[in-house]
Formats: sequence, C-alpha cells, structure tokens
Amino acid sequence: MKRKILLAIASSLPLLGVDTPLQQVPIQLSYLKGSFSGQLSISVNGTFNKAKNEWDATIRNTSDHKLYRATFCVRAFDAAGRQIRLEGGDCVLTMWGSNWESNASLNFKGKRNVKLGDGKEPIQVAKYEIIATEILDHSPNLRNLDIRCGLVWGAALMVFADQSFRPTVMDKDSLTASFAFEGGRIDGREASRMLKTFTTANTAFLGPTWDSFRVDSASIYLREEKQGACTSEVKMSFAGFGKPFMGTYGWFALDSNFAYEAVLLDALEEKSKLAKKNDLDKAISQLPNQALPTTTTEAASKPQLTISSVPVGAEIEIDGEFIGNTPTTVVAKSGKVVVKVKKTGFQTWERTLTLNTGDKRSLSAEMVK
Repeated sequence: MKRKILLAIASSLPLLGVDTPLQQVPIQLSYLKGSFSGQLSISVNGTFNKAKNEWDATIRNTSDHKLYRATFCVRAFDAAGRQIRLEGGDCVLTMWGSNWESNASLNFKGKRNVKLGDGKEPIQVAKYEIIATEILDHSPNLRNLDIRCGLVWGAALMVFADQSFRPTVMDKDSLTASFAFEGGRIDGREASRMLKTFTTANTAFLGPTWDSFRVDSASIYLREEKQGACTSEVKMSFAGFGKPFMGTYGWFALDSNFAYEAVLLDALEEKSKLAKKNDLDKAISQLPNQALPTTTTEAASKPQLTISSVPVGAEIEIDGEFIGNTPTTVVAKSGKVVVKVKKTGFQTWERTLTLNTGDKRSLSAEMVK
C-alpha cells in the first residue's frame, strides 16, 4: 500500500457554487525523501455530470537533492466533509513531475472538462487538500533484482509478450531488447490503470483534452553489476491524441510518468523470482557468473538474423531456447544454429544454418497447417 503524505490543507473556505473563482491553497512539505513549497489555485465548477476543472500551481523542490519523481493528488470535500471524487477516483486533480532538480520550480496549469458522477446537482466544494502519493529519490524505471540476468532475460521476453509487445531487435549477449507495441490505442480506464493518465503532466500547451494514448517504443536493459544480481531498466516513450487549449486535435509526444514501466517491472520481478525458484532458464548454466561488457565493435560484428513468418506472431526458438515472436531481428552467435518457428495449428518450421561473423541473414517461414 502506498503511503500518502499530507502536504497542505486549505483553511476553511466559503461554500463554493457554480461560478466559483480560483481558490488559493498553500503547499508546504518537509519529508524524509524531499521537501516542497508553493501555491495552487484551483476550482471545480458546474454539475456532477458536467463540471470544469481549472488549476494553476507553481511548486518548488526545496530538497537539497534531485527527485526522480513526485506525484501530488488534490482532493475536494463538501461542507459536510464528504469527499467529491473524479469518476470514482480519489483525486480531482493529479500533478506529477520527474527529474526534478534541487531548487527548481515546476508550473502546472490547465483547464479541462470532468465528470464527477451521474447527478446534475451543482458542485459545492467547501475545501481542498493536497497530498503526495509518492516521492522517489531514485530512478523509478530501474529495479534491482537478486536474480541472475540470464533468468531475468527469459522472464522479460514473456512479460513483454503478455503485454502485447513484439520484439524488434534483441541481443542476448548484451542483454538488451527493443519492442514495438501492438496493443493499439489505449484509453478510458485502461489508460488510467497503465499510464496514470497524462492529463495534468507538464506539457508544452495549455489545457490538453486527451482522447487516447499510444506507446511508441519500449526497451529493456539488463546488467549484472554484481555477481548473482541483475539491474533491470525499462525505457518507454508515449504520445497522446488530444486537443490543446484553443487548438486542434493531433498527436503530441509525452514524457513518461513511469506508471507503465512499473507495471512491467512488477510483472518482471514476479516471473524472474518464479524462474529462479524452478530453474526454468535452460541456458543459465552456459552463462558466465559475471556479465562482461560488450564493445560497440564486438556487437556490430556479431551475426544478425531477421526472422519473419506467414502468418505473423509465431514463436521463435534458436537451439531450443525461446527468443520471441515473428517478425524480429536477433543478434545471434557464430556457428551452427537450429531455428524453429512454431504456431498453434501449424506444422513446426525448422532450418539449420551456419552463421559467420558479420553475417546479416533473413529467414521467412511460410507456415503450413
């Protein structure tokens, strides 16, 4: 359970009506991992099924160190102390910042239409309060696992496949892989779950109204910095389809808020622990205990094998080890390799070939039922 930290509670405010002006809420926090100061101007006006949210906040990181992520939740209450929720959520406004340097200030400003419920009665907010839902003084897209990277690698391929990612380039020697997302646009509750909707993140334009989101790319980097342990890093880039204030709809690049990375890392940690317990990775006995760095020249000279299939989405095995799904490009070992392509309802496609240093080979498997 995440620990919520109270930042500031607005002093008792007059009962607010439909045309309420912005209310001023001071922000002051001192905490073990960070401290902040600033002020928020906010209003939520209208009716429950058709309300308008407006905000303008300047928050300074008064910590003596950089903060990799801080998330703030603004909650609203009526005169009876009952919380007013945004479509069942806890916050009528969420603000977050990443890579927040010491003494730097961030501004959060915008307007948007919101729905608080199905009723048509006027919203009457008596007070707002601000809490911090997370403050991280470490990079949130990193996970240190007490598991060898060979096991984590196999788990990572399964995790990304489960989340509708298709590998595009993989290099098991350097333990890096890039993926394309095949899950289509993400919107509604799914976006809130995986992406913590980007609505109130710092953006280059005022008051964005998002229609949907997409994942542009994803990569995983594994490194064994100490024997028997693996540092796992997930990097992702996103875009949102929305309408800027007084603008037209279009796609806009968005900074990651690290929520989807956390989803992947949580699943990766769970599968890696299971792999460690059951010793599922067949290749782990062939890996050195200490991963050695691979130079750019060495990586460039290794054979590359591009494997596709008709139909797409078939499973690839090289020398009996699951690699990913077609189509993908793999950095392979030199020498004799056995490639198998498998898909439910089709006969297994198999080829044996010899790869030499610097080779760039392509295989196309036409599956037969």
